[in-house]
Amino acid sequence: MTQTGLTDFGGNDADGAGDTRPDEEAAIVAGDAGQHVSDVIDADEVRFPDPEGTVELAVTQVDYTIEGAGRDEYPVIHIFGRTADDETEHVRVLGFRPYFYAPTDSLDDDTLDRDVITGTEDGFESIRGEELTKIFGRTPRDVGQIRDEFDHYEADILFPNRLLIDKDIKSGVRVPARRLDDGTIQIPHQEVAPAEVDANLRVNTFDIEVNDRNGFPEDGEEPIVCLTSHDSSRDEYVVWHAVAEDGLGERPDSLPNYDFLGEDADVDVRTFDEEAEMLDAFLAYIEETDPDLLTGWNFEDFDAPYFLDRLAEVDPTTDLNLDYNRISRLGEVWRGGWGGPDIKGRVVFDLLYAYKRTQFTELESYRLDAVGELELDAGKERYSGDIGDLWEEDPERLLEYNLRDVELCVEIDRKQDIIAFWDEVRTFVGCKLEDAPTPGDTVDIYVLHKVHGEFALPSKGKQESEDYEGGAVFDPITGVKENVTVLDLKSLYPMCMVTINASPETKVDPESYDGEMFRAPNGTHFQQEPDGMIREMVDELLTEREEKKSLRNSHDPGSSQYEQFDRQQAAVKVIMNSLYGVLGWDRFRLYDKEMGAAVTATGRKVIEFTEQAANEIGYDVAYGDSVTGDRPVVARDPGGTVRILPIEDLFARGTTESEVLIAADGDVVASATPGKTRRALDGWDALSVNEDGEAEWQPIAQAIRHRTDKPVVNLQHKFGESTTTRDHSYVVPGEDGLTTVSPDDVAEPYRVSGVPDVEPVERVDVYEVLRGYEREYEDGRSVGSDNSITKRKQIHADDEYVWFGHEHHRDVDSTVKVKRFVDIDSEDGAALIRLLGAYVPEGSASTGETATSKFGASIAESDREWLAQLQRDYSRLFENTTAGIITSDRRAERTVEYQTDTGGASVTYNDETLKLQMMNELAAVFFREFAGQTSRGKRIPSFVFHLPEEKQDLFLTLLVEGDGSREFPRYTEAYAQRNFDFETTSRELAAGLSMLLTQRGKKHSLKYRNSKDSYTIRTCGTYRKGRDPVLTEVDHDGYVYDLSVEENENFVDGVGGIVLHNTDSVMLELGPDVSKQEAIEQSFDIEEHINAAYDDFARDELGADEHRFQIEFEKLYRRFFQAGKKKRYAGHIVWKEGKDVDDIDITGFEYKRSDIAQITKEVQKNVIDMIVHGEDTEVIKDYLHDIITNFESGNLPLEQAGIPGGIGKRLSAYETPTAHVRGAQYANAFLGTNFGRGSKPKRVYLKKVHPSWFREMESGEFDPQVDDLYREFKRDPDVICFEYADQLPEAFEVDWDTMLTKTLEGPISRVIEALGMSWDEVKSGQEQTGLGSFI
Repeated sequence: MTQTGLTDFGGNDADGAGDTRPDEEAAIVAGDAGQHVSDVIDADEVRFPDPEGTVELAVTQVDYTIEGAGRDEYPVIHIFGRTADDETEHVRVLGFRPYFYAPTDSLDDDTLDRDVITGTEDGFESIRGEELTKIFGRTPRDVGQIRDEFDHYEADILFPNRLLIDKDIKSGVRVPARRLDDGTIQIPHQEVAPAEVDANLRVNTFDIEVNDRNGFPEDGEEPIVCLTSHDSSRDEYVVWHAVAEDGLGERPDSLPNYDFLGEDADVDVRTFDEEAEMLDAFLAYIEETDPDLLTGWNFEDFDAPYFLDRLAEVDPTTDLNLDYNRISRLGEVWRGGWGGPDIKGRVVFDLLYAYKRTQFTELESYRLDAVGELELDAGKERYSGDIGDLWEEDPERLLEYNLRDVELCVEIDRKQDIIAFWDEVRTFVGCKLEDAPTPGDTVDIYVLHKVHGEFALPSKGKQESEDYEGGAVFDPITGVKENVTVLDLKSLYPMCMVTINASPETKVDPESYDGEMFRAPNGTHFQQEPDGMIREMVDELLTEREEKKSLRNSHDPGSSQYEQFDRQQAAVKVIMNSLYGVLGWDRFRLYDKEMGAAVTATGRKVIEFTEQAANEIGYDVAYGDSVTGDRPVVARDPGGTVRILPIEDLFARGTTESEVLIAADGDVVASATPGKTRRALDGWDALSVNEDGEAEWQPIAQAIRHRTDKPVVNLQHKFGESTTTRDHSYVVPGEDGLTTVSPDDVAEPYRVSGVPDVEPVERVDVYEVLRGYEREYEDGRSVGSDNSITKRKQIHADDEYVWFGHEHHRDVDSTVKVKRFVDIDSEDGAALIRLLGAYVPEGSASTGETATSKFGASIAESDREWLAQLQRDYSRLFENTTAGIITSDRRAERTVEYQTDTGGASVTYNDETLKLQMMNELAAVFFREFAGQTSRGKRIPSFVFHLPEEKQDLFLTLLVEGDGSREFPRYTEAYAQRNFDFETTSRELAAGLSMLLTQRGKKHSLKYRNSKDSYTIRTCGTYRKGRDPVLTEVDHDGYVYDLSVEENENFVDGVGGIVLHNTDSVMLELGPDVSKQEAIEQSFDIEEHINAAYDDFARDELGADEHRFQIEFEKLYRRFFQAGKKKRYAGHIVWKEGKDVDDIDITGFEYKRSDIAQITKEVQKNVIDMIVHGEDTEVIKDYLHDIITNFESGNLPLEQAGIPGGIGKRLSAYETPTAHVRGAQYANAFLGTNFGRGSKPKRVYLKKVHPSWFREMESGEFDPQVDDLYREFKRDPDVICFEYADQLPEAFEVDWDTMLTKTLEGPISRVIEALGMSWDEVKSGQEQTGLGSFI
């Protein structure tokens, strides 16, 4: 019978063929399970053949096409699959319409009055209980175009996925065999039923080689010179070869010298005179073999799109049919979009991406040759020159190279079962095979399957977002620890969800809900019954995996049944991990802001309780990330004095605490190091706010420091600023009081409301401020400079005066002295305040830190009388010295010319600058210690915060007169007298002034000017609405700091008084004086104690009689080493998961990266191995010294020294080429290489190039007068890239000193510095102490 109905079923529609399809397929939505094609067009046009039984097929692909035209367009779903006998089937599904949901109360007749809307259906419900209406569209394209006009639900589901979800199709389908004349089955969508079917995919793996003489080929611009494919059904390799027009005319018909990796393999070589003939033959081969899946290495990014682009280029130039749509089972290919081309009817599968997604640890390289060597102990074939050279000069070698690439792909897949594994994921989830390796896509489809028919979910990104904090992150150490145990708090946040039954639909109002509830620590409540969607899914996945593991274990390892069930349990594990990962993602459909906050609060409470439980058995706790070290925090020292100082300086004032033991959440582990990462600050308090927002002083339990590799961000707002790790929390106003959010979610930071009362100061002891300052100097007066003696000047004092020098200088008449005690209410007190108030904005001091001679201080100003008063104040306080006023700029007037709208103008003003000079070292030290030294280091003297208000007024008057302004043209004079602007480049001064104003209850704003790197503080009467916070990621590679503050767990950044919350996490360590068996027993004791305590915690804190919280003793490090970064550590594991082991665990160090030299990998790994095995530092030092000596002598193969790096785009596309790019450009131009996008050459730095090489080059085609690149290289031949060492001419002399710096110095220094060694010491061979002293 002939095919009938729905117009002509063949080919593409006029509006939707090929490239004209919409670019963003993500806009295409799903279809209806309750409509028939007769609702769209006349039923008389539809005829379905009578069924001849039923057919079950494993689904290999689901796609759709648009048929009809104009208002008569309609979608047709195409299901492709194979029967249990591996026969191919094509099923056309009619009548399935696209749809989405919208809130019923948001719709009316006008809203729905669109031609593309074909109907509606009421009676649906969102997961939050909102009444929804289903809205049907004519085509997926139309629905995608109108969805944003609605508050839509499930409007972003791809149309083929909609069918899979609505019909609950996982593995396969069962359909009646209504066959058309060509054998295609055509059915109404109501007849599609899910079925479990196993069948074998037919896979074609292919790889193309392209003429690359003109650089890296793109967009089909260069010929495909050969391609190789492998058909899985025939186990057949075929090489297609187009003879080079300008070559030697060789036409190899076999590859007799090729050494196959697999057994009994063979290859069929097919040679063609023209590229077009070769391409046509390959397309015919695809049509004949009809593969379900096309794959290769980096297939989606290069081979597949380039092949299609090349067909589009060649097709118009030949009589052959090279329409790229031929490769599709439906005659339709979408070349654009994300994730590579969409070849309708076939799966486009990238083996590289799929392989990466099966690896649980990062490999140093995912290049095919690197993975081949790792998996098969076989790499790619090597060739010299470029592909174009091989094509013309040695085509047999080219074909061997091409064949090897495909064979590597096939054998890697055979060994790892990559495609089979992801097909297991597909069948479990019910997604398309090409989507299976992408976690977000996979989990999305899994969830949609689960909720279909019960709830409708929001479209992605439609939920209100709020940062969801992941597992606890632990504080690092620097150095070596003994017997470090790892306790793993398993899947904390998912287990929190399950314990409190957290899900969007289980959230209830405790005031109106009568049933049993769980309560989260933040006050959110969830019903206890029935189980929520999230709990159901987690339980199902856990049960399913255990069942698969049980089935696996009932078979012999190595058997086909064992392997199949092992793949299935691993597939379920992938879904579990992916689900856990997206539950806190604000674009996930089940994300709910209140639920996320509740789960985060629960997780934090679990961590806090784990800390408490650990403390009960005598173990301490550590804390996590916070602010950069330059942030000024507001503290009170043990003497009660307010201090606003950088947090790194506060940390330095602390004292060492005892060891702490570390436990990890997830796979992150670290250990605290006393004296290096955490300090006690006995008697110190932090300015903090309580839950009511009231400012109070609270004791600082610890100051913590560690390195971080996390992103660091600066947040600026009119209230102030801070610089923190991105996951750090700000305190902000919330609906029910104060709450915490991440920097990304700060709308308005919370400014501390004031400074609690402080003890007033009546007398200043100058000695207490200056004490501790000293300067070393060389004294050779009596013995000569060659025999000079190092001496030290210090601050000394008696009951009256303070001086700088030596003790006996007290009795020397010429010694400069300053009064020790200054009464605030006296004239001396006023003098001190005026001097410091003027010095802060206008002064400078030269001490031993900034000068080698001429020590002293000065204050600059144009007002002579102003300086004269300061001169008198100075004379009042200092003895045996004078101060003079000099002219530092003798120009009495300055004229500035400028342009206005009406022409040129000028202004003349007094520019005579005067300076009060106080040229003695004591004056310099005096001002430095009271108020800072450089313009960026100035600060408010601490005693100012303890002055009465009128004395603070005096200080502020001098401060503003120095560098402030009271000019406010738009305001009254009275306003101007009450307010001022003050500008400074000192962050510490900006913080101090801000807090002084806060203490005085004065409103003010802060603005940072990036162009001037300065802060402007402006006082005001009222706050106006300002700009939104500005968040900027900043470069930071160093320490971050935190304060553990009792009670409130927050502290204040002085720049505006912004309140910051400190993070927390649980840590444990056992210490060195414990045997392995004792360490194991203690670890189990800790585990048992903490787990037993969770029962009471869950019941008392959450209202849960049952819980899922469990901490497990996972592994024991005999020796653990960390080099100061959170994820840069190594350890010698001696026990893991119940078994004695002898293994080295290395994480985060450079040696695992793919962009570092082989010598770096080797040396760093060897050093780390020596450390964790307890080798003495003398041995380590000797090893490194020998390596460095050999390196400097050039006794190192270039392959080991070369620094690899990837090329991300065309070399010509780099506007500012890096050294690596320049090296690649030079190599291509002068060495005959062909590096381009996707290449990963190695680079070496050159010391020089012998002139003979330049002479040889210029005797040929290169002329520095006309060749810019050659001229650049000749002028400075500093770098070159290569793939193989023999590509570098002997005339190129490597700069081994630079190579040593680039490859070893940084990576090795980061390791050995944690042991107390320096690079310079190791390089020179100086003596070092033993490793034991650092443990």
